[in-house]
Amino acid sequence: MFVLRGSNGQIMTSTAWDETNGQEIEYETYEQAQEALEEFEKSLPKNMLRIVATECDRCGGSDDVAIIHVNDEPKAYCQNCRVEMFTKKKPVGRPSVGVTKKVSLTLSEENWEWLDEKAEGNRSKFLREVVWNALGNESEWSNYACLGYAIAGAKKLGYDDKKISELVREMLWQFDMKTVEEAKEIYTDSEY
Repeated sequence: MFVLRGSNGQIMTSTAWDETNGQEIEYETYEQAQEALEEFEKSLPKNMLRIVATECDRCGGSDDVAIIHVNDEPKAYCQNCRVEMFTKKKPVGRPSVGVTKKVSLTLSEENWEWLDEKAEGNRSKFLREVVWNALGNESEWSNYACLGYAIAGAKKLGYDDKKISELVREMLWQFDMKTVEEAKEIYTDSEY
């Protein structure tokens, strides 16, 4: 809920000749309050009134509710929800795929050159895939198999090479940003 109040905190009440007379005027949405404010400002000095949130959009609470613009959209959050939402530490970087252990690997210069060429600048990823392929079977997860399915589907739908290349690049990015479980959840929650 939103209300209009004077810049010094004065409460605006209804003067209508009905049951709302003397009660503070409430607006269900920020947009409704914004429209009312614009109407009042046609006859009153600018900045004499302001929009105030009275109820948290998230929990319905009323403790120190503030209006916060999220992606240019006004949201009303109480103090508890603001603390909970904005102080949670989110993991930074690529999600963990397992336990990290340091390994020393001795190879000839020729083998290192081959490895670096195949790894395309990411030795860890390349060696991880080599181990997974050595351990794996057909039913286990494979980024390359997933890309193969996507490319086959895109070709069947008539995508041109540029679009397929964009799709593959974005999928490679998403492999690093999402775990297999997160990707599975995105699919199962989708309409497709």
